[in-house]
Amino acid sequence: MGTVKSETSHHQPLEDAIKDAVEADNNIREEVRRITLNVLSDGKLNIDEITQVTHRVVKGAGLGAVIHGPDGRNKLANAVAGLDDALCSAAEASKLAIEEASSHVKTFSKQDLQHAIKDLNDLESMYLETLKDVAKETSETVSETLNDLVRHGRLTGTGIGQKATETAKLLNDQLSERLSETVSAGVDSASKVTSNLAYAAAGFLEAIAQTLDKKITSTSSENEHK
Repeated sequence: MGTVKSETSHHQPLEDAIKDAVEADNNIREEVRRITLNVLSDGKLNIDEITQVTHRVVKGAGLGAVIHGPDGRNKLANAVAGLDDALCSAAEASKLAIEEASSHVKTFSKQDLQHAIKDLNDLESMYLETLKDVAKETSETVSETLNDLVRHGRLTGTGIGQKATETAKLLNDQLSERLSETVSAGVDSASKVTSNLAYAAAGFLEAIAQTLDKKITSTSSENEHK
């Protein structure tokens, strides 16, 4: 597993960047999404690194929410929604990477597809478990809010849960029939495929992030001239 780069483009630690964004209270959801995507797209995009980034984002959001007092609950909920948005983009990037890899049928097999789909399906449980974990190590108000979000997520589902399920089903339907049962045996081969997918997904995620930011900038500019 590679090391997560825990700095934003402004050389600020991820946790602090999220904390500052929540404290500033300027479009928290969008800022958290943007910061999170910036870090996730730097290097490798796999379940281990996504988990680490998710934990840091939630922790930073909790620290930033405290300054808002009673209204901190809403600020924290907005920050977590921004994280959810970023994870949905990560799932889309993984899908694009898997589709590209599957076009190289000599190096990608059904076993690789199943492993990649499992990682997608694990995203929601990782996300909710991370909220629970951070809730155990923070203030009472933040803890209550995070646990409420977990309960709500388990009852009604989450954005990342829906996105991951839809993506996994689509990939399975599209690719399963045309992939071979196996390509080559050995841990090294499987590890190489996984690593290549992680790097490719990060590249796609960076492109997705840039596209989203251009849309937001364009919309903001249009609104200013109305």
